[in-house]
Amino acid sequence: MKRCIALAAAVILLAGFPFAQTLGNNKKIAHVTGGVRWSQCAFGPEGVLHVCFEEDSDRGHPIWYVNYDGTTASTPFNVTGSLDIRGERPGIAVSSHGVVAVAWGVDAGDSIFVRIYDPKTKAWGAIDSIAPGYGWGEPQLAIESDGTVHCFFSNDDQGRTYCSTRTNGVWGSAVRLSSGYAKQGGVAVGPNNKAWALWREKGGGGVYKNYYASRPHGGTWSGADLVTSSGGSSSHPSITVGPDSVAIGVWGDIDINNETGAEIRLIKLVSGAVREIAIPFAMQHYPRAVVDPNLKIHVAAQIGGGDFGSGAVYANNVTGSWSSPQQCLTSMDKVVGLSSDPYGNVGICLSDMLTDGKGSDIYIWTTQAIIPRFIYPPQSVAAAISLKNVRRSPGITYNLTWTANPANTDAWITGYNVYMQENGGAYQLLLNVNKATLNATFTFSDLTKKRRFAITTVNPAGGESDLIEF
Repeated sequence: MKRCIALAAAVILLAGFPFAQTLGNNKKIAHVTGGVRWSQCAFGPEGVLHVCFEEDSDRGHPIWYVNYDGTTASTPFNVTGSLDIRGERPGIAVSSHGVVAVAWGVDAGDSIFVRIYDPKTKAWGAIDSIAPGYGWGEPQLAIESDGTVHCFFSNDDQGRTYCSTRTNGVWGSAVRLSSGYAKQGGVAVGPNNKAWALWREKGGGGVYKNYYASRPHGGTWSGADLVTSSGGSSSHPSITVGPDSVAIGVWGDIDINNETGAEIRLIKLVSGAVREIAIPFAMQHYPRAVVDPNLKIHVAAQIGGGDFGSGAVYANNVTGSWSSPQQCLTSMDKVVGLSSDPYGNVGICLSDMLTDGKGSDIYIWTTQAIIPRFIYPPQSVAAAISLKNVRRSPGITYNLTWTANPANTDAWITGYNVYMQENGGAYQLLLNVNKATLNATFTFSDLTKKRRFAITTVNPAGGESDLIEF
């Protein structure tokens, strides 16, 4: 079993003080016969952890997917559909509705591919090829609550970063985000469905600085803004968005006069924010950050050189200041996956290439035991309709009522989303109410439209139960 050790000296925990969180619950969730150095993870809305990784086998570089529910790890599924494909450096995202997307690059043809799992049909869709010829570098994904998918990637040869967006099942053209020579970065989406992208661009003296752009739901990408106007040279930036919809950029900050390591720094992308050092100077790469439901930040990075990692280093600011780094040790990994769920669990995934040449293992560590927290739609839904002043001042009123589902755990839900459909169209969100509210009333003056209503139960991250119609 892989080890996880704290680097700090023993600390006396005083009553009334918040306790620093550490990673534990170590679990091997997969084994393959080839080499693995790249794995990424994402929690689903119910707290199940989803993982993807690239295997360097005798035939190719297939991309595998596994999920772990705290009891059982699924059988690895080949999302590339072939053992001969040369997939590279996959990314993964899970939406608040449980949609899973996995992306990977293929050097031949400068191509990015994405495959999406639909939790309603419980099936993987076809493999989508997006923006062929634009680039294949390190795709990262983010999914809005309505299923809109953003895929960030880069073309390292040309020095360009892009984002492609899938809306209503159709991929749009790749949008170039960078203007100068750029590479590496990521994309993230907040509860308000605003997307954020972060990347690094080379400036004078070969120093890389971070830039970001944003895209409101249904809108277009903004122009690029500079993040770090001073400090060292940025390496492998990444981005996350917290429950408060505030974006945070994280990167390895390299002193160009001492390139034996980097500080892991981060900054909130809001006016007046200052850079923070989350993990002190060391040889470390590929930082990731997430924000838990209490708006505390968690950071992890690969220990060691880019191609010769020895595990992950993890820190958080749960107590109000940055914790001493904790190490989770593996062999020959290249990048760490990091994610948080709606209930406060934080987890990482790491590959471990066995030194005896007998393949690779995939490990996870979490701050809490993984416990799926499924939620269910309300019961006893009913709709009463009344008409008033049809001739002079027409109006139609819908009185909706429902009851809480006793199968739900109260701490796992926050309220209900009420939807409306007009003339057979798609359901649109009409109202969000807290969990103490068990009714809603709507009045409309247009009597010509045929309306239907539906409702879901909502969890703390905006995840929803199945939809039930009135």
